[in-house]
Amino acid sequence: MLELHHVEKLFLGDKGIHDITITFQSGEIYGILGRNGSGKTTLLKCILGLLEVDKGQILLNGKPACEQLQDIAFASADGSSLPYMKGKEYGQFLAQYYPSFSMEDYLHFLNRFELDAQERIASLSKGGKMKIELAAAFAQHAKLILMDEPFTSLDMYAKEDCIHAVLEEVMEERILLISTHDIAEIETIADGCLVLENGRLAEVFTMDDLHEQGEDLKTRLAAYRPEKDKENRE
Repeated sequence: MLELHHVEKLFLGDKGIHDITITFQSGEIYGILGRNGSGKTTLLKCILGLLEVDKGQILLNGKPACEQLQDIAFASADGSSLPYMKGKEYGQFLAQYYPSFSMEDYLHFLNRFELDAQERIASLSKGGKMKIELAAAFAQHAKLILMDEPFTSLDMYAKEDCIHAVLEEVMEERILLISTHDIAEIETIADGCLVLENGRLAEVFTMDDLHEQGEDLKTRLAAYRPEKDKENRE
């Protein structure tokens, strides 16, 4: 279980996240949605401990999440891998720091994503680097997996393969939080979504509730489109 209690992290100009309280259960996939600057990446970085919160608590199975980094995996479109290493070397590097990291699974995902384990990461395309991030995250066997824009740089076939991998990897003891602008992709895999607006938690809903109300995700999110954009579309 991941619990956020009144979490706040503010920057100049009142930017950041304000008083976020929410709980995620093991086995759940949740999309984190919102416009640019709404606080999605800030929220993930606070959970990961890359940013120190100003107020509140973030608990993973009852203990501070920042003290359990071995149980948290992070995959980002910005890249966190070491570009001077080859794919296989990067896996060997991670295996030294994460006891649950499986080199066998890592190589399996590299192969599944059609990556050469002997190719230097720096020479890969942006999509290839994202695949390295995903392979590493899945192979870590973490209790919590955080993904920041994982679909952005992937082609249509890689997106489909990534989605299948996500669904296969979510077992009862794992939680996946995915920050994304890709509505179509997240709607196919998420159990629910939370929407951030100006750093605040605007709403939380499950996909089952959404569909029972006769809505799809695109329709639900239309309410958060800026008025200027609405006028232009009309």
